[in-house]
Amino acid sequence: IDINEMIEDITGKAKFTIGNKDIKIKKQLGKELPRVMADKNQIEESISNIIINAIQAITGSGEISVRTRSNSEMVNIEISDNGPGIAKENLEKIFLPFYSSKGYGKGTGLGLTIVKRIIEEHGGSIKVHSLQGKGTDFTMTLPVN
Repeated sequence: IDINEMIEDITGKAKFTIGNKDIKIKKQLGKELPRVMADKNQIEESISNIIINAIQAITGSGEISVRTRSNSEMVNIEISDNGPGIAKENLEKIFLPFYSSKGYGKGTGLGLTIVKRIIEEHGGSIKVHSLQGKGTDFTMTLPVN
């Protein structure tokens, strides 16, 4: 699959999720990214989930950055936002089933659990770094086949 093409498509659709918030989505897509052998729908769902979570976390105005880069073995997809961040004590819980910080009726708490499973089933990894009040960075790594 062509990751950059997929990100263009996802970020194009994201404007419908943004609604009346003032959120800018910036893209820095690596040139000549190698194709990844993966289930297009699953990877698209994973990337979309993280972008939608970022949109939902930002109140009012903010920015989401999507970057791609690669070497001969891996493609990295980095999604960063300048939202409220994730509390340190919650960071280790975000990939657990049924954990959600969104409040009752706003999410099942399965999104990031499924994202992690999908990325790992494709031989990749996902990492998160967050500072409360500063924002959150997710890095997904997928192998080049």
